[in-house]
Amino acid sequence: MPPAGGFEAVKELAREKVWSRIHLVPLLMAEGDRDAFRREQAAVGRERAIMKDVKGWEAGKGVYHSSRYRSPEIVI
Repeated sequence: MPPAGGFEAVKELAREKVWSRIHLVPLLMAEGDRDAFRREQAAVGRERAIMKDVKGWEAGKGVYHSSRYRSPEIVI
């Protein structure tokens, strides 16, 4: 049963829900990006601490010698 105001009110609520999601997506994506960056920096710091005695090791540098970006597949 539709709320008071009829189907126009239902359509308006649906439209408002869609637009609220549209406006929240960039915010949520930015939050995820910040979290991924923070995790990446923490992983590089741990790598730097673990491999500090290995000559020639550069923390955070890829081991695959490729300029193509690969997102980390393992979350530590």
